[in-house]
Amino acid sequence: MAGRWSAPAEIGRLESVVAVRQARASLDGDRLGFRSSQASLGLRLRAGVTSVILTDDLPGRAFSEDNLEIKPSNVQTWTATSALIIAEVVGTGVLALGGQMATVGLVFGLIVLFACYPLNLFTALLLWQVHERLPHVVTLGDALAVLVGPRTGMYGYFVLYTYIFMTMANYMIVLGDAVQSCLYVFSIPRLTACLIGALLLRPLNQFRTLSGLSVLSVVSFATVLGTLMLCLWTLLTAPVCLHGSANDGGYMQYSSAISGFVFAFAGQHIMLEMQVEMRTSSEFPKAVCLAFSVLFAVYTMVSLLAFRACAENTPGNLLLVLPADWRKSTSGALMVVHLLVTYTISQQVLNRAICLYLMPSALGAGANARVKWLGCTTICMLACCLVANLVPLFQDLVNLTGALLSTQCVFILPGVLSVVSNEKRWLRICSAGIIIIGFYLAVSGTICSSMVIVQKLQAPVDTEGLGFRGSP
Repeated sequence: MAGRWSAPAEIGRLESVVAVRQARASLDGDRLGFRSSQASLGLRLRAGVTSVILTDDLPGRAFSEDNLEIKPSNVQTWTATSALIIAEVVGTGVLALGGQMATVGLVFGLIVLFACYPLNLFTALLLWQVHERLPHVVTLGDALAVLVGPRTGMYGYFVLYTYIFMTMANYMIVLGDAVQSCLYVFSIPRLTACLIGALLLRPLNQFRTLSGLSVLSVVSFATVLGTLMLCLWTLLTAPVCLHGSANDGGYMQYSSAISGFVFAFAGQHIMLEMQVEMRTSSEFPKAVCLAFSVLFAVYTMVSLLAFRACAENTPGNLLLVLPADWRKSTSGALMVVHLLVTYTISQQVLNRAICLYLMPSALGAGANARVKWLGCTTICMLACCLVANLVPLFQDLVNLTGALLSTQCVFILPGVLSVVSNEKRWLRICSAGIIIIGFYLAVSGTICSSMVIVQKLQAPVDTEGLGFRGSP
């Protein structure tokens, strides 16, 4: 087959669809997780961002030769992919690196940060090798189904999409906080702020491919840099340090700080999807190396400058150093833009998977398909907003699911894919080591997050934890 295919309408002229179906069938349809029964059911690959619906043009189908339209997805350059990786990986966690450095100490913190860079780069390159061997799998679940088996593939889908949904819901909370910060003079409730953020998201939710977000990814990273510069300038010119030491939290705080460094580079869960949309996927190593190098430089600068200002008393979140003036509203506006883009990247992956499985016609061409896509993304967005605001201790629950699921997407599952697919012994050994590291981080993070939740449940009820606060 000449290339990878995707949609806005995952569909094209009939002969193209048949050619794709014949090519994909050679990859062992049963293990790919295809559903195939009678000819009228066709074949469907359950994938995330850029899947292909393989169907026969039979009466009663949702598609016909008139509305089928396949478009090649391999349009993104490696530099654009690098920008997309940076926008996906960098987040509000960068604002906490100074506090994490204060928790573990400057020397050990730098050692951990230096170690996390090649560790995460290695797992990203493992996924690149998987894609080079199986260029038509587009998500972790697909790859696991091919290399391990259909049941493992189903588990991969569950882990990936559950993690993405929880991440999106957490983005809604943080987006609401950013809106509150931007409009701090009005003291609006968090739920109202989240709904305002949801309204701002609706236009961006219409993007149906990752390649369409390249320019916005650059803008997103620029807003993060602007926020960091504003916070660091404030911290260095008028230090706002903690009154007590950050090193007295015990094992749980220490483990949390180390995890913060480890997952500061985490974005591997959708890197297979990114490669499918590249013009030349063999250039993915250049994209990920550039992205992680830029992130490493930013993380090191932020950690050192914040530690220089306050040493062991560095605040856990750099936004806390901003006074209630133009700096707070400016940083809030910048973070709103950043969060709009990062949420859009994640929702694009999840909603395409939902549409492909439940409503494939939403991925077609024309106004009707656009309306269906809008409906799906709006329902998903409102679900994230409501879950984030109605579930007590939601952000602690996000930490728990992150410790349990993110470790699998970043370390365990890429390691498993490498172990079962690589012929080189040293790569299998290194991949096994990655799996062990992932299991340790998953167990340690899950225990610590669970202990925090238990402690808060045993404490007196705090109505602010329900998300209906009347002030920022």
